[in-house]
Amino acid sequence: MSYIYSVLASIGNKAEFSAAHSDWALNHYEALGASSFSATEVVMGGELSGACVIGFEYPTIDAAMAGQAGFYRDPKLVQLMQDAQVSIVRRNLFRVQAERGERTGAYGTILYLQGTPVDDATMNSNIELNWNHIQHGANGLTWLLSVASGPSPFNGTVVTWTDSIDSLMSASAKNFSDPAVLKVMAETNTHVIGRVICRNML
Repeated sequence: MSYIYSVLASIGNKAEFSAAHSDWALNHYEALGASSFSATEVVMGGELSGACVIGFEYPTIDAAMAGQAGFYRDPKLVQLMQDAQVSIVRRNLFRVQAERGERTGAYGTILYLQGTPVDDATMNSNIELNWNHIQHGANGLTWLLSVASGPSPFNGTVVTWTDSIDSLMSASAKNFSDPAVLKVMAETNTHVIGRVICRNML
């Protein structure tokens, strides 16, 4: 599986930021070893509303560390941060433990979870239970395991990708009322401790 270096940031000029990524910045990230990039704005999310979540995907932790360091040695990327008024609030490192569907859609949600981690084979079996429901309201579902998130109440994160939040919420309600899903959550002591709704920026 891959790793996602995630940045929570305040961006003063989101239009400038998005335009640069549509034009040239993605090529710079690829040159630094990133296999994918995502950027989403938290619209509904309490104190996080208005913040942006930016993700860079790498094959290994070493590659993520090198990519992060390389970012600040690239004068054009540093200039973009200044021009778009990017201020980093926190950094996280996640491992992509299981995934279904595609990372596409105008909107998305992020669920913050607390529970007992399980091995990859078990997680791939468990996520199938969720995807049986979520696929009817989402294009994709990504389960992330925290590797380095500092002092934090969550150790797992679930990202969904959708073109309709209403459809996703309907599918989510059915998912969390499924006895099989509730059994797995009880066995792993998993609790949802927060959710934000986002608008994808690219």
